[in-house]
Amino acid sequence: MMKNVFAIGLTILIGSTVFGQIPTDNLHYYSMEEVKNASPDTVFAIDLEKEGLESLPQELQKFTALKGLKLTKNKLEELPQFFTSFKDLQFLYLNKNSFTFFPPQVFHLSELVYLDLSRNEIGSIPAGIKNLKQLKYLDVWDNRFTTIDDAFAELQQLEHIDFRGTTFSTTFVKQWTNNFPNTKIYFDKPCSCLD
Repeated sequence: MMKNVFAIGLTILIGSTVFGQIPTDNLHYYSMEEVKNASPDTVFAIDLEKEGLESLPQELQKFTALKGLKLTKNKLEELPQFFTSFKDLQFLYLNKNSFTFFPPQVFHLSELVYLDLSRNEIGSIPAGIKNLKQLKYLDVWDNRFTTIDDAFAELQQLEHIDFRGTTFSTTFVKQWTNNFPNTKIYFDKPCSCLD
């Protein structure tokens, strides 16, 4: 009986490959309280939004069948090593936390389609980003980028990138727009600052 209840959320619509279309998350998200007695392989989406978390609960690590995880509006500065075991994760919401660096555990999530890291304090996008070969949507709005590794340009499957909230030079905007000719990229108006 419990298995059927949690299997409802399995259907995911990624959407068509139309230029810049945002992948659709049709998962049904459950709280940790709702899944505490569920078989881990029947739980596909968990919502831990606005829980005031500074670290993730250990019991989360048993849910390795997750397709979606919402961690929005917490106080997370890093992710635990067990996070790399979420091999099937497709939708990950890490926005409005306290990350100052791109969490390296994310680079092991090879099925990731949608990643929201907006409203953090991240200063760079490292080379590990190139491992996310399925990623279609990346929201890094309102961070503090000073460097973006050239390996980022390998992600030609990206359909949508939101870089707003950081003022980049005209040269930077031109470079990354050229790097992603088939991607919808959102920038703030470039500054007239020195490159």
